[in-house]
Amino acid sequence: MTISGNAAQTDPATAMEKSIPALEPGRIIAIGGAKGGVGKSIFAANLGTFLARQGKKVVLIDLDLGGANLHLYMGVWALKHRINDFLDKKVAGLEEIAVRTPHGPLLIGGGSSRLGAPNLPFVRKLKLIRAVKKLSADHVIIDLGGDTSFNILDFYLAADTGLVMTTCDPASYMDAYIFIKMGLYRRLARLFGPESGWHKLKDDTVKRIIADFLDQPGNTNGHGIGHLLERIGSEAPSKAYLVKNAIESFRPRLLVNMAKSPSETRDLVTRLRKVALRMLAVEVEFAGALPPDPKVAQSAHDLVPDVAGNPDGVLAGFLGGMCRKLI
Repeated sequence: MTISGNAAQTDPATAMEKSIPALEPGRIIAIGGAKGGVGKSIFAANLGTFLARQGKKVVLIDLDLGGANLHLYMGVWALKHRINDFLDKKVAGLEEIAVRTPHGPLLIGGGSSRLGAPNLPFVRKLKLIRAVKKLSADHVIIDLGGDTSFNILDFYLAADTGLVMTTCDPASYMDAYIFIKMGLYRRLARLFGPESGWHKLKDDTVKRIIADFLDQPGNTNGHGIGHLLERIGSEAPSKAYLVKNAIESFRPRLLVNMAKSPSETRDLVTRLRKVALRMLAVEVEFAGALPPDPKVAQSAHDLVPDVAGNPDGVLAGFLGGMCRKLI
């Protein structure tokens, strides 16, 4: 692999320069999916680079808790500071650990395997979510790991726009559906949590009904959303709108990577959307499909985002259309 000389010498202390004018908190874009190896980090690196080339201030955050490697795809070989420094109170804010990458975006590197531990205290996770939401930028892009742990789901749900990446491989798109299902269930479970916009409307009856629903073994297969709404409508009608809104406003965007044919992609997307609507009452929006591209694969090997060296290529064209539609 080739490593950019600038990347090897990147100094975290020069990041987030004082000369950069302050912006309002950025729009958060999360890239998730329940399966690893589908290209989330490569896509995040290219999306961040593309937006930066449009003159936007972009912050990339590596929240792949099981294996932080986004910095490599941005041409940064080593990180002096990581998210653990913020969680351990070695720095006051995330801005202090951000580094300027060779391709435009600022990067906040992921933590060690300790950050990925499933028992990450919720208070520390909430602290991180709140800090991410306060970052001064046009766009904040978070790269998530390939699982459905509470850590990953909570970071995904904190985003303004959530992408779910899959391939046409059956195991991959089944995992994509699982990610969507677990995302919805986590959203319902945390309906009145401190991170929720509805926490001040806490209702013990609604909370109990949701807990009963999530505890039923049959519901792990995705059945029963309609029954949940019926029960809440019967036992807590004045608060039924909260649960209905939580479901209707959960709008994951499906992104198909390495799509070999339009017909295969169309069948996959149609099938997944129908299942999600029937079993979860969730509308899944199709964000688009990317064909296999050897140039993208080579750029990942070279640790240079494809859109940086190939601004008129297929991936750059796709990102332009996707951003106009979703961002």
